[in-house]
Amino acid sequence: MTDAWSANSTAALAIRLVGSPNGDAAFHPSFTYPIYGEAETIYGYKGLAINLNVASGSLVSLLDIKHQAKNEATTAKLDDVEGQIKEFLPADHISASSSSTGQQDFDAALKRDESFRPLGEKVHSYTRRKVNKGKGKSSASSLAASALSEDDPDARVFEVYRSTWETPGFREYHRRMQLFALLFIEGASYIQEDEINWEFFTLYERVGSRYHFMGYTSLYKFWCWPDSSRIRLSQFVILPPYQKQGHGGALYTTVYDQIRNRASVTELTVEDPSEDFDRLRDGNDLRRLLAPGGFVETAKAQGKLHAPLDKEWIEGQRLAHKLAPRQWSRVLEMVQLMHIDTSNAEQVKAYRLQVKARIYRQNKDILIQLEKGQQRQKLQETFEGVVEEYGDMVGVDVEDLLETGPGLGGVYEEDEEEDEEAHWGNGNGPPRKMARFA
Repeated sequence: MTDAWSANSTAALAIRLVGSPNGDAAFHPSFTYPIYGEAETIYGYKGLAINLNVASGSLVSLLDIKHQAKNEATTAKLDDVEGQIKEFLPADHISASSSSTGQQDFDAALKRDESFRPLGEKVHSYTRRKVNKGKGKSSASSLAASALSEDDPDARVFEVYRSTWETPGFREYHRRMQLFALLFIEGASYIQEDEINWEFFTLYERVGSRYHFMGYTSLYKFWCWPDSSRIRLSQFVILPPYQKQGHGGALYTTVYDQIRNRASVTELTVEDPSEDFDRLRDGNDLRRLLAPGGFVETAKAQGKLHAPLDKEWIEGQRLAHKLAPRQWSRVLEMVQLMHIDTSNAEQVKAYRLQVKARIYRQNKDILIQLEKGQQRQKLQETFEGVVEEYGDMVGVDVEDLLETGPGLGGVYEEDEEEDEEAHWGNGNGPPRKMARFA
């Protein structure tokens, strides 16, 4: 049977960070279709194991492919397991099948790994308290809240480094780490080294004098007329052994702070974010706006938090925070929801009109193809979905707010139709797929 000689490439590929303080237990990629095709299936072998051992600091890799049996009887073409993945590995990777000294070469690389140092400029460091293994894992929030001095014996130390193509040795290092973007970001592809506008922030754990790779993000600079620029966050990866511990938020916040401090940059955008990254970004942007002395306190003090908004003042705040318009609208709507008085019908109505107007602007090219009744129904359905998502994000029960919506069962009352359509007509936003309505 064909199935007996087939293997799922994602399950077959096992990655180990050798020398990592977390141990070298194997973890599997999220995606392998860029390497082994859309079906992520390898044909021709039984008991297939693709072992990719990676030095935890320098990221020198050893590829070691094993199988229990190979289908020699079939006339069908067998997949070239090693040949397909080698196209995506750096030229300096070590192959166990190509060299009789492969393991010895990798052992020598591990020895050199002890003296590996991050490339580029250190821009941030932070600590987390060591987890008491006898009490199970700590949550990301509790880990973040237990920051210690770097000299504390109970502290784990993490550092972020900024690099560009001009950083000595970084091109070679990037060729080693870029595979992780391919394996953990859906739709990712390798970036071109001849594009000079790239910069990178790489996250490490420092244990004594040793450094261990955790993840990285890549950013691209777009020039804006006449003398400013926009920064687009393109790839963002935290490896599985370090996930769900607050490190993604720490890296994102470091990048944001770096970008916001650049006078020539107007905003930080994100390229096609996943739902997981959207949630990470939302959470960190919200915490920043809610911080003591931050945006929310200022807006409340000046009476500018609730709808209808003072558009000029709000736009000034967006520019100061350097968030892209869609992201700014999302987090603004979340903090408004946190402070809305659901017993105040006018306040609820103004909020609903504001959110729907934003949804309409960002999806106008799609919505204008619908009849007016269908438009109103789709907007109401989307509004309810957005508010429920916001409620989950900020811990607010939105049932009362949705129950005070326009009319019974989402049907519009006559006196609100003109208000809705007046709001829809203000501004034009980039069209988006219906699935990304929020």
